[in-house]
Amino acid sequence: MRRRAWFGWLFRIRTRLLLVNVLVVAVPLLGVGFARFYEREMLRRLEQDMINQAELVRLLLSEDPSGLRLEDRGPLLADAARVTRTRIRLLDEHGALRADSHAGGPPEGPEAAPPSLWRRPSPEPAPSVLAPPAPVDVSQREEVLAALHGHYGAATRFWKDRGVLYLFAAQPIVRDGAVQGVVYVTRSTNPVRAAMYQLRSTLVIILIAALGATVVLSLFLARTISRPLGFLTRAAERIAAGDRAERLKLERRDEIGQLARAFDRMERKLEERARFAAELAADISHEFKSPLAGIRGAAELLSEGAADDPAARQRFLDNILADEDRLDRLVTRLLELCRVQADPAPKELLDYEALVRDLARRSVGPAPVDVGYHASHTELTGRRALLGSVLSNLLDNAQHHATEGSRVEVRVAEGPAGTIRTSVHNQGRAITEPNLARLWDRFFTTRAAEGGTGLGLPIVKAAVEAHGGSVFVLSNDEQGTTFTFDLPRQ
Repeated sequence: MRRRAWFGWLFRIRTRLLLVNVLVVAVPLLGVGFARFYEREMLRRLEQDMINQAELVRLLLSEDPSGLRLEDRGPLLADAARVTRTRIRLLDEHGALRADSHAGGPPEGPEAAPPSLWRRPSPEPAPSVLAPPAPVDVSQREEVLAALHGHYGAATRFWKDRGVLYLFAAQPIVRDGAVQGVVYVTRSTNPVRAAMYQLRSTLVIILIAALGATVVLSLFLARTISRPLGFLTRAAERIAAGDRAERLKLERRDEIGQLARAFDRMERKLEERARFAAELAADISHEFKSPLAGIRGAAELLSEGAADDPAARQRFLDNILADEDRLDRLVTRLLELCRVQADPAPKELLDYEALVRDLARRSVGPAPVDVGYHASHTELTGRRALLGSVLSNLLDNAQHHATEGSRVEVRVAEGPAGTIRTSVHNQGRAITEPNLARLWDRFFTTRAAEGGTGLGLPIVKAAVEAHGGSVFVLSNDEQGTTFTFDLPRQ
């Protein structure tokens, strides 16, 4: 149970939004780590520069044919320090100081050097132009001892309570197979550390600000997303429990508002479908009651002795067969209506002109059919079986109500707003106003004696609306009756 609750919390929108924003915050956090790595890399390069400087001085001294002359190299070291901003000292084979680039203070002068570059606390005070630094015994330092034994030596030391960090590099001077001196280079890392400290401080500030903004934004988004979704969930559960009066009144213009309105439309459609099913069941029970009662009455009379009279027996049997035939027609039409209401077949691109002409040619009735196709488009998207039912029912209805000797006319033309308009016209007696008002009602027919079921026109209306179209009728004594329906091409 706890694991299920944990996974439920993990997959909430609020949690996912927070996780996404935390990943965004991780970028400056990675920047802090990268700054640390970059600082180490810069210090390594700084040490490599010191090694190169020491190696260059060592080579100059080793290759000088006049000898090392360590005591005479002070001006050379001062010139080198002026360019490289390092302190270079020469030690003899015993570790004693023989020359110093900063014997009289920094060569570039105090006004040109960074304030913290050459400050030295005791035991190695900062060199100054006015007060030359006192010599410091460095012979016992580990890097110097390593160089005196013929190896490169390096060390890192803090001064000023770890406020200033210096790098020390010692390179041995070897001549004739023996160590005859040491090149000792010192350089402050404060410029690198100051730049990195400033970068890290900026990244930390950005990180804190981004983290705070992310938390606030996540909570805001969660409040504006998860709460409305929770409301939608509870409302949907009440609707599922049977509360048909529930409405998702969520006036928002974003996607959640669109979702709420879509839920409302779906709920209304489901309610209409439920109402349709209930009304259809009531209509079916009412319509089936008459033929079933007729069959039962005839069967009872036959069982009570009417079967002994040949004429009565035949009459009752004919009534049973007629009622059975009506029930069969009703069931067939009902199946057709249900297929129209819930047709799973996908829509396809149809040659509508060919479909109209083919159904008109195969139509069998007392009145011949003329087709006039005047639309510029011959194709539309729809379900072939449903559109065939529409045209077949309208043609059958027109032929049965057409005046003897007249013709049924089918006209197809361009309709309004990108639709194709189809009209089926017959010349005959006009439909009365009371009948016109009930024309689309299920089981309403004026041809019950001729086998009419009253489901043909409701099937037409349902099939046209299933394609997103509309259907209407005009009828008068002068012009006859015209059924018209518009279908969208797409």
